[in-house]
Amino acid sequence: MTISSLSLSNVVIMLILVSFNLNISMSADTVQVTMNNRLNNTQLVIHCHDDQWDSKPQVAPIGQSWTFYFQHNPSSNYLFFCTFAWVEGGIFQVRRFNIYETPRDYDCQQCIWAITEEYPCRISGPGGTECYDWEPKHV
Repeated sequence: MTISSLSLSNVVIMLILVSFNLNISMSADTVQVTMNNRLNNTQLVIHCHDDQWDSKPQVAPIGQSWTFYFQHNPSSNYLFFCTFAWVEGGIFQVRRFNIYETPRDYDCQQCIWAITEEYPCRISGPGGTECYDWEPKHV
């Protein structure tokens, strides 16, 4: 039994389409979280984690950013929290913020944040720029 070249071509085209669809569906579940250093003339140290993953401290130089990615499962609840540190006026400053939490960020596939001394502000998403308070210092 032989396969005609037309049948073989159809099989190859179908495999390519299936492969393309798998790649699209896998990348559609990836969430990107980017934190831009918008501090006044100082580098930003970022340390993010959840209950299974730890970024270790990362440095975002002045005007630069740091990004992490995770695979989103619609039936899961996610909470990634970060500690931000910098030197301001010779004093070491430390702030904490939940950079991704499902109830607030479920609609954000590319979550872009501006980190300032005053606030963390999400600058992407359907609602436009939204700024939040830092977590209380005792947390």
